[in-house]
Formats: sequence, C-alpha cells, structure tokens
Amino acid sequence: MHFPICMRLSELMQPTIEVLEKHLQDCQIIPVPPVQPGKVVQLTNSCCSWFLSHENVLYVLLAMAWTLIIFCKLFILCTLQYMRTITAQEVSPLHVKIKNGTVKPAYISITWDCNITEEMKNYKYCATIKEKDAALEQPIDINNCSAEFFIGNFGVALNLHEGVSVKIKANNDEAENIKWTTFYPEGENQTSAENVGCSLYHDSVVNCSWDFGKKAPKDTIYSLRLYQSNTWEECQDYKTDLAARQMHCSFKVLKIQYKQRAYLVVEGSSNTTPILFYDQWINLCENEILMPPRNIHINASTHGVEIKWEKPEKQTHHPDHCFKYEITLKEEKMQDKTYNVDMKLHFTVHEFTSNQQFQLKVRAKRDFGCSDTKWSKWSETSKFVPSAGPLTHTHLFILLAIGTVIAVTALIYVCHRFQVLKKVFPPVPAPVIKLQSLDQDELKELQENLPTSASEKLPDNEEDIKICEIDNC
Repeated sequence: MHFPICMRLSELMQPTIEVLEKHLQDCQIIPVPPVQPGKVVQLTNSCCSWFLSHENVLYVLLAMAWTLIIFCKLFILCTLQYMRTITAQEVSPLHVKIKNGTVKPAYISITWDCNITEEMKNYKYCATIKEKDAALEQPIDINNCSAEFFIGNFGVALNLHEGVSVKIKANNDEAENIKWTTFYPEGENQTSAENVGCSLYHDSVVNCSWDFGKKAPKDTIYSLRLYQSNTWEECQDYKTDLAARQMHCSFKVLKIQYKQRAYLVVEGSSNTTPILFYDQWINLCENEILMPPRNIHINASTHGVEIKWEKPEKQTHHPDHCFKYEITLKEEKMQDKTYNVDMKLHFTVHEFTSNQQFQLKVRAKRDFGCSDTKWSKWSETSKFVPSAGPLTHTHLFILLAIGTVIAVTALIYVCHRFQVLKKVFPPVPAPVIKLQSLDQDELKELQENLPTSASEKLPDNEEDIKICEIDNC
C-alpha cells in the first residue's frame, strides 16, 4: 500500500544529502598503521578533515538533527494514515469494488464483486450517482450483484452524456476509503450534437434544432426524442440544411405537458464512427415563443399617435398584467425609438416633429411570474403618416390675426401705389381773383379790408395771389 505523504520523505531529505555528498565525494579512507605512543595518526585526507573542524562538526550535527526530526514527523503521519485506513476497512461492512458500469441514454447499469458475507447481509446499502451538477442516492440489493437505474423516474435531473461517478456505501455512512468510480458513455468525443434547443409555439408545436458535432462524420444522422411520464415521443418531421444534414425537428402534435419537465435525447449514427449521444432536461414553458400582438390600430396626428392592440393568439386566458410589450417607431430622418409598455394594451406617443411616413412594430412576452417566456416575433410593419387634426379656437384666432395683418398691409400698399386718396379726395384749388387794373394803394386797401378768417387762409407769398386785369388773365 502506497501513501502519498510518505513519498515526500526523500524530497525533504534531499538538501541534506546533497551537502553531505558534496564534501564526501573526494574523501578516501587510509589504512590505519600501528599506533606508537606519542604520535598522531592521520586517518583521512584533507577532504575528510573538513568534518573535524570545530565549526563544520556543529553544522553536520544540526543537519543530522533536522533530518531526524523531519523523518520522525513523516513516520508518525504515515502511521496515522495507515491506521485510519485499516480502521475504516474494519468499520465498513461493505468493502466491495465496483467491477463495471454502462451509461446509455436515460440508463445507468453497474455490477460489483459478489463476494457477500453473512455480516454484510445485515446491512442496507445504497448507490450514489452524481454528475457535475446533480447527484442522487438509490437503495440496492447487494445480493443481485448488479443494478440498473432509469433516470426518468428520479426527481433529480441528471445529464449522462458527460459521464457519471458511482459509489456504494452501507447504512448511508460515508467511509474515507470508498472512492468514486467514473463511467463514460460510448462514442467519440465532440461527435454529439451541439447547441441543442427547443422552443414551444402555439402551446402545441415544438421546434428543436442543433448543430453538428465538430468531429462528427459527414454521414452522421441525428434523431431526437422526448420523455415524460412514462411516455417517449419520437420526432418524425425532420428538416435538412443545404448539405442535406438533419438539423431541425418539429412535433406537430405534442402529447406531453409543456408545463412539466421533459427529458430530451439526441442520438447519432454513422457507418464509420461511434457517435456520442446528447441528453438534457428542459422546461418547454420556459422556451415558449408567443405569437405577436394582434389587431393593431393606429390613430395618428401631428400631435401624437395612439396605439391599441390585442394579446397574442391563444393567450387570452392569461390576464393583462402578465404581459410586457415593446414598440418601435422608425422614420427616415430620425433615429429608431423603442418604448416599453407593461400590463396595458394601449400607448400614446407625443414626440412627433415631422409629418413624414412612420413604421411601427410591436412584440410581446409573458413576464411578472406568469410562466415567463421569450420575446415573440415582431408584428407586421404598420405604416402611417401623421395628419392634421381639427382646428381649435386658438388656431382660428391665430389665423384671423395673420389674415388681418396681411389685408391691411396690402391695402396700404395699393393706396400708396395708385394714389387712391388723391383720386377720392381731390385738393380744392385756390380762388382766382379777377379784378381790373388797380394801383398799389387800392390793392393794399383791399387786402386790409379782407376778413381775418379769409386772410388766414391766404398764402403769405404775394406771388401766389394772382391779380390781373380781366382782359389780361
């Protein structure tokens, strides 16, 4: 029996051994001659005299003491480990090595040494099976020397395509000497289907897809099936890619319950290479994709757009507060805008700055703890142009004021251009006084005798008053 801790002994002693070998490699033993009284006999050459010096003797003693301490510690640890192992073997009533194991889709089979003693028959045993994310325990009858487990009947979701580890213990007591035994399914690595996923449509149609394994041969054919409640459903409707490889599968009529967990298996076959299977536990309701919202109505104007819609098809049994919606508005001269609407079937947008054509789309998802789903596809694009709404009193007042200003301005311009006022109200000409020839004294007397009001209206310039003889005018 080998103990890892004991293997460290030589490694820890190596520095001391190297020091000793360095100073002893040239040393030679000299034969001892007969000793005469009063003479000193040199037993070694100059190399060995290194050990006889005062300082070096102390160093050698310390190194030997340190080596002895380390050796004692390692000996004690090795002894304790050996004793624990012997004690565990004596305590555990079941000390049977698992001989073989087989991993297939949904099944695990194991066999063990069937050397069962009378003492072992007094105990109950169980097998523990685990993979990287889950583990389970199942009781076994050791007298059968083998057991098979169907993971579809367990409450724990085990995925087997990456291998499982198994161990057997008695009375649920963990023993240190019981080690895990790991088994892997048949098939070459990286030949199983990759990126496997399924989506639920219309509460009844399931579409599944996958990618080819990196090392899968070209002639590989994959097949998919689902298990739930003692029922296997084989997929029949396969679709191929451009290389004529099966990459998609659809269940038109699904008999299993999409709200319950299902076990998915994708197996492959090839004429040249064994193909590794892929398995996974899935919840179809978590991968449900809704239909887009229906009956979208748009009432648009330059002041905003009011949008109304109905819940996706086959979702009327869910209340309005279970849904979340997303609306996008697109216009050539503006950046796309996205609006999130929760728990309502209508929305109004007031942020319009142009009367260009807009494009509108809506999508939906179930949220808020109501069996959450992924986003649905976008609805068909709805196009609209904001139109002018009805005139209000404010609009009429503004239009009337603008019209009045324009009319007055035009009237003033016309009157000034064509001198309409002069034609409508012509000026009164000054009276022409026609008198016979008068001398200056008489004319001056006449002007003084004119009424004051009349004189105020006469011009100050005498030249404007035309006085002439009747005959000469």
